[in-house]
Amino acid sequence: MMSGSLPQPWTARPLTLVAALGMCLTATLGVAAHLAPDPGMSPLSLTISDYAVSNNGWPMNVAILILGITSLAVPLALRAARVRVGRLAEALLLVWCLGLIASALIPTDPIGVVELSTQGYVHRYVSVAAFVALPVATLLAIRRLAADARWRDAVRRLRALAVTSVLALLALYYVAFPGGRVMMGLVERILVLVELALLAVLVARLHRVAGNPSRAVPAR
Repeated sequence: MMSGSLPQPWTARPLTLVAALGMCLTATLGVAAHLAPDPGMSPLSLTISDYAVSNNGWPMNVAILILGITSLAVPLALRAARVRVGRLAEALLLVWCLGLIASALIPTDPIGVVELSTQGYVHRYVSVAAFVALPVATLLAIRRLAADARWRDAVRRLRALAVTSVLALLALYYVAFPGGRVMMGLVERILVLVELALLAVLVARLHRVAGNPSRAVPAR
């Protein structure tokens, strides 16, 4: 993955700042989208995608797009800082980024549509792919990061957040199908908050590690 010339080491920290700025903008726009919803909309029952296609939901759609685009800085920063996470983990990080971008560019069907269109199904599955990819990529990367003392403290938090994300995904699957979508909006928002926290921990530690990209420090 990402073959060709590697990013230069000095670009690692600026790239982490791009990712951090993207998360801040995403959080700000996401909150703004909830301040003036269409009448009758509830964040407890309606998904983020439902908010994005509502009349006042454009900030949510922009937030998803910004998060996807700026998250591309993460795998680039890992390469620039010479942090080895494995090709599969890198590929899954790209799935996270591209899945978010695709879900923003291909919105779901309007609220009230019973049978999803082809576009609605595409949106559903690229969104699912994105939110599955990030925790799985993290769990795969941890196997290598645990061998580096610079990541030792962060590995524990990353593992806990990744496992919590997987549990939240399982809960989301339950409420989406056997659970009849009861409180689906709440469960989805919990998942999003956990995955944003996971990304924040990864970016924060990567910013710190990027100051010394030359070699890993073996863990004792």
